[in-house]
Amino acid sequence: MRQRIAPKIVICVSAVLTLSANLIYASASAGSHGVSTGSGSDRVAAARNQRDRRDSYPVATAPGTDLILKVARNVDDQPLSPRLVALQDRVRSGDQSALDSFWKEIAGRGAPIIEGVPGNDRDVLVTMLWRAKEETKNVFVFRLGDVSKPMARLLDTDLWYKTFRLQKGARFIYQFAANLPDPKEWRGITRFAGALRNDPLNPLQFAERWNEFNPYEVTFFSAVELPSAEPQIWNVARSTVPAGRVQREKFTSKLLGNERPIWIYTPHGYAAGKKPYGLLVLSDGGLYVNSARVATTLDNLIAAGLIPPMVAVMVENPDRWRELSCNSAYADFLAQEIVPWARANYHATDRPEQTIIGGTSLGGLQAACVGLRHAEVFGNVLSQSGAFAWKPDSEKESEWLNRQFAASPRLPLRFSFEAGLLEGTWWWRDLVLQQPDAPPANLIDPTLLAANRNLRDTLQSKGYSVHYTEFNGNHGLFNWRGTLASHLIALVGIKPEPKISLSVREPVGRSAIPRKAVATPEVKVPPDLLKQYVGRYELDPKFAHDFVLYVSVKDGTLWVKPSNLRTRPIIAESESRFFDSEITDLHLTFVKDKKGNVTGLTLNNGQGDLLVKKMPPPVPILTGNTTFTLAGHTEAEAVAIYGSFNNWIQTGNYCARSADGWVCHVDLAPGKYKYKFLVDGVALNDPANPSTEDDGNGHMDSVIVIKPK
Repeated sequence: MRQRIAPKIVICVSAVLTLSANLIYASASAGSHGVSTGSGSDRVAAARNQRDRRDSYPVATAPGTDLILKVARNVDDQPLSPRLVALQDRVRSGDQSALDSFWKEIAGRGAPIIEGVPGNDRDVLVTMLWRAKEETKNVFVFRLGDVSKPMARLLDTDLWYKTFRLQKGARFIYQFAANLPDPKEWRGITRFAGALRNDPLNPLQFAERWNEFNPYEVTFFSAVELPSAEPQIWNVARSTVPAGRVQREKFTSKLLGNERPIWIYTPHGYAAGKKPYGLLVLSDGGLYVNSARVATTLDNLIAAGLIPPMVAVMVENPDRWRELSCNSAYADFLAQEIVPWARANYHATDRPEQTIIGGTSLGGLQAACVGLRHAEVFGNVLSQSGAFAWKPDSEKESEWLNRQFAASPRLPLRFSFEAGLLEGTWWWRDLVLQQPDAPPANLIDPTLLAANRNLRDTLQSKGYSVHYTEFNGNHGLFNWRGTLASHLIALVGIKPEPKISLSVREPVGRSAIPRKAVATPEVKVPPDLLKQYVGRYELDPKFAHDFVLYVSVKDGTLWVKPSNLRTRPIIAESESRFFDSEITDLHLTFVKDKKGNVTGLTLNNGQGDLLVKKMPPPVPILTGNTTFTLAGHTEAEAVAIYGSFNNWIQTGNYCARSADGWVCHVDLAPGKYKYKFLVDGVALNDPANPSTEDDGNGHMDSVIVIKPK
């Protein structure tokens, strides 16, 4: 019997339970205990580092609201949590069973602990917990509060904790990292991306997906929705609401000299013979389509008569940091290529007052820059947590865009934008000040919340129409997907958004996915059948560049390594159907032809089957001016060599078997190259070559220099 962590859809997650201090004693109280999010993940993988640049604007709490409490820093300090105070007292008194009882209770109820504040009906105490399974010198909470202040340890137990004081109704994501260097030595936090882990005690997780054709392009975060969190009702599909259509296409830009995926939404009943449709253009298209569920939001708002039917174009950004940092070329691309194309092909309006440009974080910054540059095309700017502290490298002072609007004549623009109350503190602001070469405090960028408030004030002083809101949460789609609707209504609404009563609100559908241990019998698959499944399976290169699933057998269990992600077992539900042990709503079903040969597999995470074809046996390259050898690994199915010479493509440059290993041939021009071997999807440095270099992310690559003859 295997304990399966099975996903289950939450209908309403705001009924958060609060722990009473009395619960430390044997009986349970009638209070409630807050739980949320969880799970381990991939959007912290190195492959996501580029996209994660949007999180360069860390979050915590609003200035002046005193939401974050200083935690105990040594074993003699008193915890802020009444629950932990009671536990500490019992442990000090010699009660050997107190800690075990506490952990059993948390295992059943989940974490974090949510407790009321005596005499205060506005705030709650939120206590994060970490149970040390090995020697632990420190634990840090990322994405919430001051990351440089670590958790405290409760006496000499295995319990680590950190308490925050937050307003009721907060919605946020967070992650942990343990055994890091002293924060004074960090010099930034991106280097710790691979160390981030979700809260194993929190049964809920929030998934960010950005590619509907690759279910492995997903990142999970631990998440919390406190009592009375604002309902997110507009991004939930309803069977009674007619759905529009979303198409994915490749768009080639002459201005930028590249191509990218775009998604086009057309409303139910769309017809070219009707009057022109309003137009919404959004950057970060994949996330808006697959995580923010923009199509569902538009369906619901249109059906409710809150906005007119409109067309939307969601644009992906292959080089996000460059394109969304007030990039004039990208602004021209939207105004001079995307919009004319939408008008010509999807009957979109040519009226600026019915045309919206929008985005999140850096995308919100870019949206405002596009409005400034092309108000003749876009009459409305929509920004969700815009990164308005940004400045060009040539500038010393932050908030460059604010100064541009202040110095420019008022344009025919309307604005609707927002920031989170938990975006009012840098994660690592204190870290900057601790560095030996730290800039003066007045030159450190303002928080995201402060920069948004400053831009609001500037725009209002210039006479712009501004709709500005602040949500009770931190940086991410966990909040933005719910707040998007209010901005669409503010900009092009037919009537005001109705108020939703917390007491009578309808179920809000999937808000996060809980991970619940369910005793599920694992099906025993015959070893000969498992061997048939072994091989390489490539996702459609049109939608997932160079992404291969490597399937192998180990100790009678089937394992899969999805391209650059870590290897994990897949658990048999039948002889042909399995589920991924790390992405538990993802099912893999192997497909056979009429002759019984395995030809592929399907991936399904609830959005329909995605066929992945099995690759033929690799054909080795037998000629080349440079020869590499790899000893051993004779049991591997496929070995390749890849590196800077082939743009790190893993599906070429296969090696040939030899008597005691593998031989690889490559044609290399004179120059220096970084490279690795790829053994059934696992990257290895060349054991015969001691020359290595850092790849810039803390990992080493083998290096070879080819000299001219």
